[in-house]
Amino acid sequence: MDQLPPGNGHKWTDEERSQILRLEQVCRDAAHWEMECSHTDAGDPWCVIYDCHEHRTILHIARIDRRYVVVSPILQRSASKATMAAAVDLALSETIAA
Repeated sequence: MDQLPPGNGHKWTDEERSQILRLEQVCRDAAHWEMECSHTDAGDPWCVIYDCHEHRTILHIARIDRRYVVVSPILQRSASKATMAAAVDLALSETIAA
């Protein structure tokens, strides 16, 4: 059984970071994409993928209230997932492929 994600105020776990590495690889393969990860003032983690050539956000992913929120400004939609793996899978299949 999967563990619940950490509650508010906790940085990315090792398991979450392993999923973020999948996104980092996509950024390395894209000519103008950069990724930044940080956390809110409350300590909740987030990552953004930004297209430096087009000057737009490609993807925003964050852990909020033990759920993973994926926001795609390009597709003008968001989704909430129970696991980081599912959130990254969604980002890779829909958001980044758009």
